[in-house]
Amino acid sequence: MKKIVFLLFIYSILFSYGCKKKQLIAGGQRDVIVVLAEQDDWFKTKDALENALGRDVFTPNRETIYELMHGLPQNLPSYIYSKNLILIGYVGDLSEASNLISTLLTDKAQEMIQKKEAFIFEKENPWAFAQYLLVIASPGKPELVDIIERYKDVIFDYFENASYKRAKWLIYSGGREEEKEEKLKNEFNFAVDLPIGFYWMREDSIKTFAKFVRRYPYRLFSIAWQENMVGSISWNDACRIRDSIGALYFENDVIVKNMTEGKRVEFLGRDGYKLEGIWENNERVMGGPFRTYFFNDTLQKRFYMIDIHVFAPGKKKWFYLKELEAVASTFKTYPLKESKQ
Repeated sequence: MKKIVFLLFIYSILFSYGCKKKQLIAGGQRDVIVVLAEQDDWFKTKDALENALGRDVFTPNRETIYELMHGLPQNLPSYIYSKNLILIGYVGDLSEASNLISTLLTDKAQEMIQKKEAFIFEKENPWAFAQYLLVIASPGKPELVDIIERYKDVIFDYFENASYKRAKWLIYSGGREEEKEEKLKNEFNFAVDLPIGFYWMREDSIKTFAKFVRRYPYRLFSIAWQENMVGSISWNDACRIRDSIGALYFENDVIVKNMTEGKRVEFLGRDGYKLEGIWENNERVMGGPFRTYFFNDTLQKRFYMIDIHVFAPGKKKWFYLKELEAVASTFKTYPLKESKQ
């Protein structure tokens, strides 16, 4: 692989704390990122970091995905078990941030910074389980704020990936509903890894729909299917199908079309279409975010719709959607000849 100057390269961070004891589980809120930085560096980079990580989404009210909290590097013991950490600073100076960077990064990683080959390094579970640390370091030029602005989308994506992994671990930490999983496979020739606590609310007598709910807050995971594959799906097609499912199985939920977007995606190795937006129910005065995937399964010659949506008033919904995305990622199909009649 060619080395390209200024290309972001994620390099493993090696820690020199000797043999590790059994790790504690990281604590605190999963939407808070502690930024360990010298006071001047924090003032210089705060706006760039907030632009990278404090993004607004509508779910259906405006939410900021990540909140930033400043901590001085010398106060690391106060934050060492936080879920999300960023350490920013310069290599080779006399600051506490520099000392911490030199302690955390390998000699090779520091050499790469000096040569301006890499500036951003990640580590999972450095001091606690389900913890994520990102180190952003500079040799002096380019400035830290320039690095953050240049790689803001990459920085966001790495925290999103870490949040997804943590959400998946959390939703499955209590175990799985293995009997329900086996029943799904036997009756319908598909399966998902179903976390403990999801109730199977099947209400389709012709067996083309299954819904699973976990309370509180409400997280809903649904699968609908038909025996024949369909052609290309448009935004209008997807909205119509999602609203028809809402009318039949979600107590007349409808999607808010002016707050719903669609795009073609790959879903578990299949070409598909994704709707993402806001659902509402005017009769019950409810609403929240949803994501729906539409795709053909060539193994079974079936058309599937997988829907996830959340009702969590007063709570941030983004991370509950991550949990449901993790469940959706386990979907798998089996040849129809295995069906047990």
